[in-house]
Amino acid sequence: MSKVVHPSKRHRLEMRVSPDQEALIRHAAELEGTTVTSFVLDTVTKRASSVIEAHRDIVLSNDAFDRFLAELDKPQIPVPELVELFRSHPKLPER
Repeated sequence: MSKVVHPSKRHRLEMRVSPDQEALIRHAAELEGTTVTSFVLDTVTKRASSVIEAHRDIVLSNDAFDRFLAELDKPQIPVPELVELFRSHPKLPER
């Protein structure tokens, strides 16, 4: 039988909560049949992923989108520093 290997958990987060918040969290963890640490970590991780996902897309009004497209359609103005960078490093290293 192989041993399950979990990633090393070396970082620690600490927070202060009110007695009411602690009681609420403990109660919820008990109802889920898990520890407070697991309950909080799972809940916060899901919320963090949701917040990041919500900020991935940019939503613009029709007017703002039209202005954005107009800016993209304007003639390009070379940036001397970028021209030099790409001249001196024509191909970026592949990963």
